[in-house]
Amino acid sequence: MADKLNITTAICTWNRSKSLSATLISLQQLKIPPGIDWEVLIVNNNCTDDTDEVIEQFADSLPIRLLHESRQGLSNARNCAVTAAKGDYILWTDDDAIVDSNWLVAYVNAVRAWPNAALFGGPIKLKLEGTPPSWLVEMLCDEIFASVYARRDLSEIPIKLNSTKWTSIPYGPNLCIRMREQQNFRYNPHLGRCKDQQIRGEETDLVTAMLESGAEGWWVPDAIVHHVVTQDLQTQSHLRRYFIGLGRSFVRNDPKSKFGSFLRALRLLSPAMQGELRFQASRLRNPPKIWLEDLRAASIRWGTLYERLRSSL
Repeated sequence: MADKLNITTAICTWNRSKSLSATLISLQQLKIPPGIDWEVLIVNNNCTDDTDEVIEQFADSLPIRLLHESRQGLSNARNCAVTAAKGDYILWTDDDAIVDSNWLVAYVNAVRAWPNAALFGGPIKLKLEGTPPSWLVEMLCDEIFASVYARRDLSEIPIKLNSTKWTSIPYGPNLCIRMREQQNFRYNPHLGRCKDQQIRGEETDLVTAMLESGAEGWWVPDAIVHHVVTQDLQTQSHLRRYFIGLGRSFVRNDPKSKFGSFLRALRLLSPAMQGELRFQASRLRNPPKIWLEDLRAASIRWGTLYERLRSSL
C-alpha cells in the first residue's frame, strides 16, 4: 500500500467572495483518493467583503482552515499559506478557478509516479462568461494574449518541465509543489498582485528558480482547472491594466533597476508616447491581430516608465 500523503490545497483571496464560493463548491465535488489527509487552507488578505461569512458556509463540508494575512499582496498571502501548511505537498489554485473533480486524484497519482519530483503543473482552461467580443476570441489563439487570462496547456501527455522558455512554465492557478522545496523557495513580495495593481510573475519567478536549481518537475495533463473570466475582464481596459502591470513587473524583476536615475528613466517617456500614438492610429485602421500587439507594446512601455520613475525617487 502506498504511503499516506498529507495534502494542503491553498487559496489566497481578496474581495472575491462570489467567485470564491464557486471555487469551494468545486472543491466539494473532488474525488478524494484513499490514504490521503487533506486540508483546504484559505488566506484572507484584508478582504472588506463577506469573504469570511462565505467560507463559514463550507466549514461543515470541507476541511477548511482560515488564516488572515494583514500584509497586503498576493505574495505575502502565499507565503503565509506556506508557513502554515501541514501537507507534504501544497496544491495551489485561485479564488476565481473551478477545479475538475479529478484534480486531486491526478496530482496524487503524479506524486506517486514521480516521487523524486518537487514540482507539478496542470492545464488551465478558460470559461468565458457571457458573449465575448470577437477580437477577444481571435486574440486567444495567440499564446502571448492567452496568458493574460492564465490559459495554459503544455501537452496532452506527461512531459518533464524545463525553464528554458516562458511557454514551458506552468501557471499559479494550477500548481503542486513539494513542501520541503516550497519552504526553501518563497514568493517575492515585490511581485504579485496587490489590491488592484496588476503586478504579476511571483509564481513563474519561483517555478523558474526551482527548475534552474535542478528540481525535477512534471506536467500533469489530467489535473485540470478552469479559470472563470468575467465580462469586466473581457475588455481593452483590462488588457491595458494587465500589460502596464507586466511592464512594471519586468522592472521589479530587474536587479539593475534600483540603480537607475530619474533622468535616465525619463528618457523612456518619448518611446512610450510614440508607442501610444501608434496604437491609437492602429486600432482605427488595422485588424485586431495588429492593434492588439500595438496596445500590448504601448502598455508595457508605460508600465516600464512608471516603475523606473518610481524606483528612481
